[in-house]
Amino acid sequence: MTMPRRLLISVPFSLVALLAVCIVPPHAPDTAGARTLPSPALDSGDNSALWVQMRNVNLHVDEDHVLRVRSLRGEVQPTTPGTIPFLDEPESFRIRVTSGVVGLTGDDLAGLLNSWVFAYDGSPLKNLKARVEGTSLVLSGTMHKGLDLPFEMTATLTLEPDGRIRSHPTSMRILGVNGTALLKAFGLRLDKVLDLKGSRGASVQGEDLLLEPTKIIPPPAIAGRLASIAIEGDQIVQTFVETGDNAAAGAAFHPDAAARNYIYFRGGKLRFGKLTMTDTDLLIVDADQSNAFDMYMKKYNVQLVASNTKNLPNLGLRVAMPDYARVKDSPVAATARK
Repeated sequence: MTMPRRLLISVPFSLVALLAVCIVPPHAPDTAGARTLPSPALDSGDNSALWVQMRNVNLHVDEDHVLRVRSLRGEVQPTTPGTIPFLDEPESFRIRVTSGVVGLTGDDLAGLLNSWVFAYDGSPLKNLKARVEGTSLVLSGTMHKGLDLPFEMTATLTLEPDGRIRSHPTSMRILGVNGTALLKAFGLRLDKVLDLKGSRGASVQGEDLLLEPTKIIPPPAIAGRLASIAIEGDQIVQTFVETGDNAAAGAAFHPDAAARNYIYFRGGKLRFGKLTMTDTDLLIVDADQSNAFDMYMKKYNVQLVASNTKNLPNLGLRVAMPDYARVKDSPVAATARK
């Protein structure tokens, strides 16, 4: 259903607020016989770009781990040309990043590796843990090669010319002994021990682990390139290359003066549920501006029920949403877990 010029004010807030989603769209509940709604084609009325801007947002990848988005701006593009980005289906669109800074703690990185990158049958790496020590990353877990081998690797992180992250071990222990010496004794290198063909965005080169930053996160796909990677405090901080159209894109966003933590969609068409928004102007603001916006897209309805929404005179929409941590133990959350 397509509506002219943004959303009609007569649409109930309970439906309109379905827009309260962002880069990692909500997962639909596991329902037998559920089907995916096809994404309609764009008409010729409005083919302008749809943009998203985020600031100080912790995006959950699971119950305990997040992507710590300090800032991010990008164009929301359909993966199938001529269709409208559909927030209910993360595979239906990608984010072309024009600028951004994202942080990961060691725990956050381990969560991504376990639940996404190496979450496949036959993965040789399991039960991974990670932590930051000084300017190094310490990765430990179980390496499977015929039998399970506990390992711990201390590594430095650098950026490859093609944008991949190289993790180069400065020390490695396997079965509690010098791992480098152990492999050398058997005439092996790490790339001969680990077959990562089934992984999402990971590979081994010699003794080094390589990660593609745009592929190690769940859908939607990210198109962009890193300018730098650094360890700051307890976080691995990734900065994206700023594109030539970043400043012009930023001029479209006019967040409320008091908004420090938010997600903002602007321009173009955006599909959600059975509705379509035209000339999108949606600002989702953290109800508590004292810390980062804690958002769990998979369980966004728990936050949505506790949100307040407001239509503007220009038909824009503002949503004030509580942090997931404040509502995850609510009756709505308990119902969602059943």
